[in-house]
Amino acid sequence: AVNFFGIGIFEMFFVMLVALLVLGPSRMVEVSRTLGRYVRELQRATSEIPRLIDLDDLEGKPPTGKTTERQQIPSTAERQQETNPER
Repeated sequence: AVNFFGIGIFEMFFVMLVALLVLGPSRMVEVSRTLGRYVRELQRATSEIPRLIDLDDLEGKPPTGKTTERQQIPSTAERQQETNPER
């Protein structure tokens, strides 16, 4: 059986019928388009989450899942000194 967000076919049909009666045919089309845009934007945003979570992979190495010691993040002065050693 088809199950969409925990709602079956008949429940979905009932919700759409009530929406059609409340909104009317022209407004129903407009609301459906707007809802479709929001769903697409939500899908795009959620597809980026794995990439954002994997920020530890800055050097292109796969994460091991284990850390034996804390990694020290260099300060701004240390990074500038590394890039410009003459200072």
